[in-house]
Amino acid sequence: MAGGRRLWLAVAAIAVLGLALRVAAGTGALWLDEAWSAVQAHDVGTPLGVFLNINHDNNHHLNTLWLQMVGLDAPPVLQRGLSVLTGTAAIVVAALIGRRDGVAMALVAALLFAVSPLLVIYGSEARGYAPMILALMVAALLAARWMDDPGQRLPVVPLALASLLGMASQLTMAFGLAAMALWVVLTLKHGRSWRETLMLSARVLLPLALPAIAMLGLILWAAQGELQFGNVEAFSWASWWNGVSLLANYWIGGILPIALLVLLLGLGEAPLARKAERNELAYWVILLLVPLAIALAQLPNSGAPRYHIVASIGGLMLMAVLIARRIEWPGLARMFGCIAIVVVAWFALDKDWRLIVDQRADPGRAIAAMRDRAPAGADVTAERDRAVAVLRAASVSSGYRLTIVETPCPAPRFLFVDRDGFDRFPDAPEHCGTIYQPIAEAHPEGLSGTHWKLYERVAEEHR
Repeated sequence: MAGGRRLWLAVAAIAVLGLALRVAAGTGALWLDEAWSAVQAHDVGTPLGVFLNINHDNNHHLNTLWLQMVGLDAPPVLQRGLSVLTGTAAIVVAALIGRRDGVAMALVAALLFAVSPLLVIYGSEARGYAPMILALMVAALLAARWMDDPGQRLPVVPLALASLLGMASQLTMAFGLAAMALWVVLTLKHGRSWRETLMLSARVLLPLALPAIAMLGLILWAAQGELQFGNVEAFSWASWWNGVSLLANYWIGGILPIALLVLLLGLGEAPLARKAERNELAYWVILLLVPLAIALAQLPNSGAPRYHIVASIGGLMLMAVLIARRIEWPGLARMFGCIAIVVVAWFALDKDWRLIVDQRADPGRAIAAMRDRAPAGADVTAERDRAVAVLRAASVSSGYRLTIVETPCPAPRFLFVDRDGFDRFPDAPEHCGTIYQPIAEAHPEGLSGTHWKLYERVAEEHR
């Protein structure tokens, strides 16, 4: 009993660390996708409108409902509160799953979920990825427990809720559910005929599939064939590789710690064969292969790292298994396992710190720069329409009176220019016959955010 209490006190401490990282990474103003979600949630007015009137892939329904509830003028960290809370809860669920394999697995899984820069990124932004990950982890835990003894009562309602809430959070939940279907069938096949396997599998898969299909059907019905997409990029192997490599770079802090981890786990004895594997191990392997399935299906937008996010969950849990098994084994295996978790935590926390300092190129810094020069309020124009929501959300949440000019002339005092990737900024842009000079800029660290520069109108006498 005392040992169990110590374990969960340690898990609670790790969860507090994960919570602190997510809160610290979520204090800057909302970036592009978040800002549009917040503005759409505000403008649509009602919860029903979230489901019926925002027919856009940027609408992560559960997150949009949260943004509508807290309001456009809420502090950014509160607007990201749903992701912060669910991202933190996923740390505890990872420990619950890991505990099925031992104390070491519970602690290592919790720590990896707490410090992974990838999960810190998506657990500290107002999007649907963190609640989706939590729902998927809960569904995996419930399914794994039931498959230990299929004769026990099936948790139908919790499974259905996990599926529904996951799909309402982010539709990439479908990739995780598809992988779960394969996992369930392969696991239940052992020692059974195909007929018995399919009958048993249907019992657990129907409560997962029906809510998911219903949610997808609601989205398509509400859109009436006019579902909009912010960006649709045709499949290419180069783009796919870019998305997967970016995901891997933020998985545990970069390519170097992954290489060191492979080296450390390849040294010493290999204790894995000496311990019976849990059912869920196969699920983590299948999840890790999801990007390959996406490539073979040549699905669009595969260059976006978030598209492959369910694979990162499988990868983190497999990593936890490999490290924990070595920590449990005496001698060199334990030493290398301990070194491995220190290496991973060191590199992950270093990248987390850089994410916290950068705040996704915090657009609130543009508002602060305008406030310094025009304390009573200012007018600004955005070079691209997409930045309008960013400026609106940042100004409202900070309480600054900002007029966003959407007509060509007259030239407002400030000009906001944003760019993707390595696209160049103008040195001295001209707008409505007026020259502007740069006064502030920021560049994002991580997988979210856009590069931006704020320009101020050059006074006539200084031209």
